[in-house]
Amino acid sequence: MDLDAAKSVLVQEARELLADMEAALLAIEDEGVSPEHINALFRAAHTIKGSAGLFGLDLIVNFTHVMESVMVRVRNGEIGLDDDMSSLMLGCNDYVSSLIDALAAGEESTDPDPAVRKMLIDQLERHLGTEAGHAAAQPVETQATAAGQDGWHLSLRFSPDLLRTGMDPLSFIRYLGQLGQVSRVDTVTDALPRLADIDPEGCYLGFEIDLLTDKDLPTVLQTFEFIADDSTINATPINPRAATPPAAPIAEEATAEGVPTAKQAKKPVAEAQAVIKVEAQKLDQLIDSVGEMVITAAAARLLSGHVDNPQLREAMTELEALVERIRDRALNLRMTPIGEVFQRFPRVVRDVSKELGKKIELQISGAEAELDKSMVDKLSDPLLHIVRNAIDHGIDSPEERAAAGKPESGTVKLNAYHESGSIVVEIIDDGRGLNKDRIKTKAIERGLIAADAQLTDGEIFNLIFEAGFSTAEKVTDLSGRGVGMDVVRRNIEQLRGTVEIESAQGKGSTFRIRLPLTLAIIDGFLVGIGKASYVIPLDTVVECIDLADDDAETLQDRSYINLRGEVLPFLRLKELFEIDTPPVKRESVVVVKYGNTRAGLVVDNLLGEFQTVIKPLGKLFERMRCIGGSTILGNGQVALILDVPNLVQHYVQASQADETKQIPIRSA
Repeated sequence: MDLDAAKSVLVQEARELLADMEAALLAIEDEGVSPEHINALFRAAHTIKGSAGLFGLDLIVNFTHVMESVMVRVRNGEIGLDDDMSSLMLGCNDYVSSLIDALAAGEESTDPDPAVRKMLIDQLERHLGTEAGHAAAQPVETQATAAGQDGWHLSLRFSPDLLRTGMDPLSFIRYLGQLGQVSRVDTVTDALPRLADIDPEGCYLGFEIDLLTDKDLPTVLQTFEFIADDSTINATPINPRAATPPAAPIAEEATAEGVPTAKQAKKPVAEAQAVIKVEAQKLDQLIDSVGEMVITAAAARLLSGHVDNPQLREAMTELEALVERIRDRALNLRMTPIGEVFQRFPRVVRDVSKELGKKIELQISGAEAELDKSMVDKLSDPLLHIVRNAIDHGIDSPEERAAAGKPESGTVKLNAYHESGSIVVEIIDDGRGLNKDRIKTKAIERGLIAADAQLTDGEIFNLIFEAGFSTAEKVTDLSGRGVGMDVVRRNIEQLRGTVEIESAQGKGSTFRIRLPLTLAIIDGFLVGIGKASYVIPLDTVVECIDLADDDAETLQDRSYINLRGEVLPFLRLKELFEIDTPPVKRESVVVVKYGNTRAGLVVDNLLGEFQTVIKPLGKLFERMRCIGGSTILGNGQVALILDVPNLVQHYVQASQADETKQIPIRSA
């Protein structure tokens, strides 16, 4: 058994359970206590304790045992789950999360914060009573029941595949010792095959066990809830008169003695195989290999064009279609809902709003929108900065809101949706909005702009992304130190994305982040300027039109054209990249769209669609706003990938103010 792999599974499942536990606690605060939420809390603590017990992780086992004991009393109605209890359990959740992080880092024997552990256990003890609390705080192995006390006789027949799933039968027996005293263990060898037929990974042994304990049957049976699907576990009371078998929390079957068993109905095989967990590194390696395959297929297509062989051309057409399907399906493996990022914010909003004494409602929509897993991981921190600033700077205090005629509770909205091959994430608040005059004054004081500068609203709002810029009147633990928003923009730009702001003073603000769906492979449109080739992301291309010779001469001093009655600003890539080539007979305009803005890119040649494997630029070029990466063509040459969002925002929009004479242009 690969212990490292098994612990990796434990870490992943524990984090999922802790997320479920946090969601249940936040739901209780919003919706009130329900049996479903209480069971979710108990199940999370119990399952983490049981999994950790299989590996002898005492720091986790002992702490979650205390949590579980408190949740048992809550579930039994002996303790109420009020705001204080909810805050305590959230603190416990955070501490267990730190224990799991330590386990993931290979430091499972080190307590990440002994002071916090003691503080939390002391608070949990008060809910258990002094004696019960001290007993629970001790290693659970010391709580064995004295000999002679009533208990349960367990008949265990494990699944033959138990060892293959990473489980150890003896670990379950050892765990029973934490519930009481195991007074007898008999090994059953009836299913043991001949020596020549033994599978070293098979489990053939059964056990008959006497457990002396005062625990009820559901508590005992929960020891085996991880393996109950495929194992047969019968229980009979050692003292039948004391047996009052209550309903166990897992599916049960009746035995001859009328006592429930932990065996569940087997799930269909198809359901068990519906989800396969794969390491992210393996997916990255797959995407890299697919990218090399795309480049090689492009080279093969180029070579086949020089050979007069119809069968070869037909085979290449089929190969390209197959490569495209493999590419799309491989990329889809890395697509994950953005809700994975959104799920952390109910807790953030809850904690920050309590700290600031504000009432804030969080609304989430579009959590099902998908993007590349690698981008999900990198998007979390920028979103966190913006949300915390929205709560601290944006949302007014209850008194200010009441004076302004607003509801006492403020609203922060997280919304995501797909648009033109990109994903858009919006953070919207109904707070006080950005103060343009204050921002401009601060910018002048810091020398960022001239005192007589004429700026649009968007340009003024973008000043908050300058390093060290802040309009906060006082420094708090959350903001006001002039750090954070410049990091937000830098991190988003590293993802080839942009962030824009809309705000109305007294009404609120909207931060809109636009990101590509993937950073690996895209469909591109190949264009030529002289001998150089450039790639435009295909999802930004709207149409292509010809630019006749007479039109080209007329447009030399203009930066826009009339496209079917609408003004279309354009940019000559030849001038942008300072390429000195002879004039071509006919230029073309590629109409691109980003967000709500359209623009034209004037090029020499249209070379067609092209599957583009995105290669990162070196550090020398990483701050070039108009270039988003590079790719390798089929002939081995390097083509630069145009960064359409930055081209539109920083080069083309500046020409929209020029509203002089328009001229017609012919569509292709």
